[in-house]
Amino acid sequence: MKVYFHANNKATLEALQSCGVKNVFLSYKYSHNISTFSNCFDSIFVSTGTNTDREKYYDFLKREKEHYDYATQFYINDDMSKTNHIWNKEIGCGLNTLPVLEQDYLKHLSLLNGKASHICIGKMKGRFDTEDAIKRLPTNFKYHGMGKGKYMLKNCFDSIDTSLWISAAMAKKFEIWSNGTIIKIDFNKEGKLAEPILKHYCEQYKDNMEKVGINWHGVEVRHYYTLLKLPIALYYMPICEHLKSYSDNFIK
Repeated sequence: MKVYFHANNKATLEALQSCGVKNVFLSYKYSHNISTFSNCFDSIFVSTGTNTDREKYYDFLKREKEHYDYATQFYINDDMSKTNHIWNKEIGCGLNTLPVLEQDYLKHLSLLNGKASHICIGKMKGRFDTEDAIKRLPTNFKYHGMGKGKYMLKNCFDSIDTSLWISAAMAKKFEIWSNGTIIKIDFNKEGKLAEPILKHYCEQYKDNMEKVGINWHGVEVRHYYTLLKLPIALYYMPICEHLKSYSDNFIK
């Protein structure tokens, strides 16, 4: 499985590059410098994002097509009919965008009439309905889970994108991979009580910490750039090793 890490500013892009990340996910809003860093990553996935001017997005896709690998169609949240209509117009105009399933995945999939083999899974109301619909998707397509970072272990998608890696620096919350168990850390609740746990796993994943260029002192003082990289070292690298997809996502 490929993991596309969200990047929305210079700091996140630099952090991902220094961590040896191969794949990044960019909202159109943050893609204005795409040509300057397209050579820094193996694969770039572009999405329309929110409050985007459709025609400007299309102009961007045409102008920068050599600088990205995949791009989502322009989609309407929770409206599969309009979203499908838009995708058909994009294909008719020669845009090689990926359709985004909305509202009712299986019904929306039937509207595509077999015209796409690589498909993005968007939003659907209700967590349990979403999980059930994902389980019932036919297996003869290639799927990308949009914002489906929590599905990494469920073997549902060929690729996913996630912004959860930024949460340690921004929301002071993140997860640690521990031999099949996910340990949740919330600095806002545990504060200094988390120190022994953090120190233990920073020692356990010392090699990963060195790879991404951080140390225990930076964790201890909650240094912003250290916390940006911490989930990469303590969660994403170990879990990708577990899934045997490390080389798909990180430079060795």
